[in-house]
Amino acid sequence: MAINAENRQAEIADELSEVARTLAHSTRSVPHPAESYGLLGDLQAAQDALVQVYEQLATWHGAVVDGTHYNGEDGRGLEGVPAAGPDGHIAGLLKMAAASAAEAAALVSRAHSANGVVRWFDDAKNEEEV
Repeated sequence: MAINAENRQAEIADELSEVARTLAHSTRSVPHPAESYGLLGDLQAAQDALVQVYEQLATWHGAVVDGTHYNGEDGRGLEGVPAAGPDGHIAGLLKMAAASAAEAAALVSRAHSANGVVRWFDDAKNEEEV
């Protein structure tokens, strides 16, 4: 069960990044093919959670107030936070990220469903065994 950890957001994002990198390196092969079904289900759930994170961060960025949450922009000529409110640059980018992540979650869900009809071996066979 998830708990509210508002004071640990940056730490949790760092942990997520580290675990995702570890998973990325470990999925070059799947020695236990039957585990691929659960793996896809967990990835879809994680992707759904990331959609929520992006949407919430977009909403937050759209509501920040100059002088309360930030002190203007640094003058480098980049389009920054919020001056435009809910349609500000960062909020807009995060809305697009949420939409892309939702599309990815839907695709992983379809892959998860398709994976469910395959009769996977518990352990992959060696080439000699085939």
